[in-house]
Amino acid sequence: MINVSNTRDSIEQQLASHAQDTATSFGLSITPYIGDQKDLPLIETMMNVIFDRGYYRSIVLKDNKDAILLEKHNPDSIDAVPVWFMQLFPLDPPVVKSEINDGWTIAGVLTVQSNPGTGYQQLWRNTIDSFTLISLIFALALGLLLVLVRLITVPISAVVKQVEAISEQKFEQLQISPRTLELRVFVNSFNNMSQRLNDLFSRLSNQAERYKQFAYSDNLTKVGNRRAFDLAFDALLSDTEQRPHGFLLLIRLSSLSQVNSNVGFVAGDGYIKGVCAIIQQVLETQSSPCALYRLNGADFCLLLEDIEQAQGTIVIQSLMEKCKAIEKFEYESGTVHIGAGSFNYGANKAKILEKVDSALTKAVTEEQRWQVASELNMVKSNEIWREQITLLLKSGQADFVAQPIESLSGQIEYQEWLARFRDPKSDQYLPMAELIPVSIRLDFAQKLDELLVLCALEKMRHVEGNIGLNLSRLSLLQPVFQDWLIEQLSLIGKGCQRLILEIPERALLGDVESLSSFVARLKVLGVRITIERFGAQFAAFTQLRKMRPDYLKLDGRYIANIDSEEDNQLFVHSLVNIAHGLGIKVIAERVETKQEAQTLKDMKVDFVQGYFVAAPIAIKS
Repeated sequence: MINVSNTRDSIEQQLASHAQDTATSFGLSITPYIGDQKDLPLIETMMNVIFDRGYYRSIVLKDNKDAILLEKHNPDSIDAVPVWFMQLFPLDPPVVKSEINDGWTIAGVLTVQSNPGTGYQQLWRNTIDSFTLISLIFALALGLLLVLVRLITVPISAVVKQVEAISEQKFEQLQISPRTLELRVFVNSFNNMSQRLNDLFSRLSNQAERYKQFAYSDNLTKVGNRRAFDLAFDALLSDTEQRPHGFLLLIRLSSLSQVNSNVGFVAGDGYIKGVCAIIQQVLETQSSPCALYRLNGADFCLLLEDIEQAQGTIVIQSLMEKCKAIEKFEYESGTVHIGAGSFNYGANKAKILEKVDSALTKAVTEEQRWQVASELNMVKSNEIWREQITLLLKSGQADFVAQPIESLSGQIEYQEWLARFRDPKSDQYLPMAELIPVSIRLDFAQKLDELLVLCALEKMRHVEGNIGLNLSRLSLLQPVFQDWLIEQLSLIGKGCQRLILEIPERALLGDVESLSSFVARLKVLGVRITIERFGAQFAAFTQLRKMRPDYLKLDGRYIANIDSEEDNQLFVHSLVNIAHGLGIKVIAERVETKQEAQTLKDMKVDFVQGYFVAAPIAIKS
């Protein structure tokens, strides 16, 4: 506006000067002819030449008596300039007069007024050019401003994402370094905070790991100690949910005392570590749950869950073969002797250990150096099991019992559905403690899990509330099963938000990256994740940070009698603090008494499950 107004004033001055010059020069040109009527045509011709150029609104010649001799006028309308513009910026050129003298007398008066049309055209062009230039400058300035804002907001946006990551216990470092000093200080401060929080969380996690190692691990071999064995074995024998069975091996380093006496304790430690490494090497080939414990100086105990005597015997033979391969001349009594025996849910712990210890004593006198305690229970053959499982899969039926997981205020978080399969011939439920390991051995585990999922999703339609399902570790790690499960869950849409998938902790000891990717796909659908039996396999807390489960279900071995077990209280309390720091809710399973529940409440455990809350109840079809 300022530019156009100033230009208009300049144009008006130019129009006035132009009219004045014309009036003066034209007046001088016609002075010799003024006063003679015969010369008017000549004067008119001269006026037409000047006027027809279009630069004038009017030219009027009057005599000394103010009578009009000649006059010319041009219209004000200009097609090239908008009317609104002319109204907004009006041009009013002045009327300029020039007196024509005939000697000493005034013979006439010539008045000239410039045509504003050319002025409007010039003003309009100038306005368009100015607007274009200013718009271009504005666009360039806006672009530069956006670039500047971008340079400022990139680190700020990165810091916002970093804060969100920190809230999820992902202590990442920003890799940008802003040129602006204030922003650089800002980013560096957040990086320092993130690093300190990461160090703090790592120290807490390491402290819990160290306490776990100190309380439940052997210092030399880093396997579970006698206390860890007692907790694990007691938990197996009293697990009413899984009703497990399996095989127990008592492995004695027969020459340890002789090596310590004759060669030294350093050699004795090497002897212990060597045998321990062989046992762990054999365990890596096992698909069923298994754990190694060192009971005392020379004795190791190996718990093999969900296997029969035939598979246990194969493990013993493999161990003996590898141990004999490292035998040295200083091992005067042999490398190891092994006593073994089976166990079942509900059996007496003392009697089992006595039976296995007797088998170990007998093994010392045997040439093969191992002995299995007498097995009284008859075991089904693989052919019978294969036939039963095949018929079961053809029936397409699975039943469930539900046990609630509640907050300590009594609000149900979700119901855990435990599968039960009927024998198609006898219509009796098959023992899950035997069915699960057999299905793994005969390669039916994935098919059973698929049947379980299909039946559960169908029954979900007829019940309310959230449900939790257990699937085998082997199935969860299979890409084919993962894709199949995602496809099935996609069909139920929002129903996925009611589903909680329980993953055994042992799955975290495998390909965590692949499992984490699968869990991420499940979470996109709305499925929540529980890591169950946490603490049974000594999985690292860093794996929880990768997995980001919604719930953490503590292994029942740490819950039993927790009101009187100070070591378990300290360990569980540290687990709860770390889980809450990761935004994970904690569930305590196998809560049997009011005292246990109150102790867990004091330690801020979120939910409890067990017979203290409610016994499993059959889901009606």
